[in-house]
Amino acid sequence: MLLAYNDEGTGPVVVLLHGFPLSRAMWAEQVRALSPSFRAITPDLRGHGESPAPDAVYTMDQMAEDVVEMLDGLGVTEPVAMGGLSMGGYVALALVLKHPERVRALILADTRAAADTLDAARLREESARGVLQAGHPGAIVEAMLPRLFAESTIRDRPALVSPIRAMMEATSASGVAGALRGMAARPDRREDLRTITVPTLVVVGEKDAISPPDEARAIVEALPDARLAEIPEAGHLSPVENPEAFNAAILDFLRNPT
Repeated sequence: MLLAYNDEGTGPVVVLLHGFPLSRAMWAEQVRALSPSFRAITPDLRGHGESPAPDAVYTMDQMAEDVVEMLDGLGVTEPVAMGGLSMGGYVALALVLKHPERVRALILADTRAAADTLDAARLREESARGVLQAGHPGAIVEAMLPRLFAESTIRDRPALVSPIRAMMEATSASGVAGALRGMAARPDRREDLRTITVPTLVVVGEKDAISPPDEARAIVEALPDARLAEIPEAGHLSPVENPEAFNAAILDFLRNPT
């Protein structure tokens, strides 16, 4: 699948994979910070943004293969720094496990290694059916939006929330359903973490209610070579809510990964 993407800057390649149901636009502040020293590539994963949204289940492995194909098409054959937030983290994990030779460093932001519980998977399936029946993601947007941000962000910084709402509302019903079903079917990666030997930065918003800091700490403990960055005054969308702290953490890691 040909993914839509942005490709900005020159230097070592950094790929950033967005969360659900968002788009590459969520990384604007990171691209701005990275592009003077790095080549920042930010794709829209299948079903999101300007990429195609087939009527199918989007497995994490399939989305990882899309990213590898994009890199091949760009002539990027050297190992890259691969980052992902939430669902993008699931895709980054799938990619590094299947193609370890393509990754020199890993950034896992506001994500988890465990599979869905049976109840969570069931809820995703119900949500997928509801979105397809409605023909739009409105119900998902209203259910998710309050949980994506820290309470203080919702209350005090509506200008941050509005663009995220617009991104979510722009995602097609088929894209939302395909991603929901793919996330519900994703495998448990906790045992696989021990096999990932590249330097890894695990980032989490201190007020993340979806993938809380305890989950991030467990990932760090399981990985052979990992460090943790907790982002203050941020919930699940730490790069959006506190880009200064997030960017400082990833730039420090990318410049000194070991």
